[in-house]
Amino acid sequence: MEKLPTPTLSTALPARSALTAAPVLRWSGLLLLVVVVVSVLSTSVHVIGPGQIGLKFNKAGSSRGLSQTNVVSGYVLVNPITTEIVTYPRAQQSYSWTKNGNEGSQGDESFTFNTADQVTLNGDVNFGYQIAPASAPDIYIRFGPDVSTITHTYIRSVVRNAITRQASNYTAEQLLGKGRSTFEDAAEKEVVEELTPSGFVVRNFSFIGELRAPEAVVQSINAKFSAQQAAIQAQNKVVQSRAEAEQEVAKARGDAQAILVRAQAQAQANKVLAASLTPELVLNKQIEKWNGVLPTVSGGSGGGFLINLPAAPTSAKAAGGNQP
Repeated sequence: MEKLPTPTLSTALPARSALTAAPVLRWSGLLLLVVVVVSVLSTSVHVIGPGQIGLKFNKAGSSRGLSQTNVVSGYVLVNPITTEIVTYPRAQQSYSWTKNGNEGSQGDESFTFNTADQVTLNGDVNFGYQIAPASAPDIYIRFGPDVSTITHTYIRSVVRNAITRQASNYTAEQLLGKGRSTFEDAAEKEVVEELTPSGFVVRNFSFIGELRAPEAVVQSINAKFSAQQAAIQAQNKVVQSRAEAEQEVAKARGDAQAILVRAQAQAQANKVLAASLTPELVLNKQIEKWNGVLPTVSGGSGGGFLINLPAAPTSAKAAGGNQP
């Protein structure tokens, strides 16, 4: 019987290495598979938040191009090789085009325009808008995916053209005074009429602060305003003096009328009083005022002061007392 050779250390190691390498290879393959799956999912799953408008853009196949169906908010699974997701913000986009770069503009982005009397004015504008979700595909086709580029190219040009056209209907004095609000409303109306069909919803349009004008124009307008105010004050004084004079005349007429009324009343009273005076009434008044004492002083000619007194009434009792 042939004796088998005794295994040595050199012959046992390769077998043990093969046994331990197999699990490592299996785990490495599994890990690689997980990495591939995660990579594919990370590029295939898109999260479209509630503040976004999502669009599918097919890069290959018979439906190549932009899908006319807006992607709703949430998780969207796409083929990263043939499909791309494009998003627009739902929130309002606001921007201030100002002369001062510290106020949000990138340098001088203010608007310069001419008035009807050929005066050059300058102003800062604040503008806000939103993208209508239903119009997002058309906006992407016409203007591309970059909202900032849309704001500073197409929308800015619409705002500038509206301001320029509407300003030509007003004088500098009107735009620097009470006509500014009407001018802003007209410019905003034109902007809305231009942007709405393109899918942009205008939320705000207004000038920031005062419009800037040449100093000579401002001084001329101020001088004219001061002259007008002085003329108005003078006219007010004339009106006031006239009113005061008319008031005095009215007062005099009132006083005269009052005197006339009182005189007429007194005359009427005198007439009534004269008609009521009779000799008997006069005598009765004299008797009422007499104190019963005869005068002690007589006239120089010796004549006396006589008052005709009525005879004392006689009663039956008095008559009876005189009988014997």
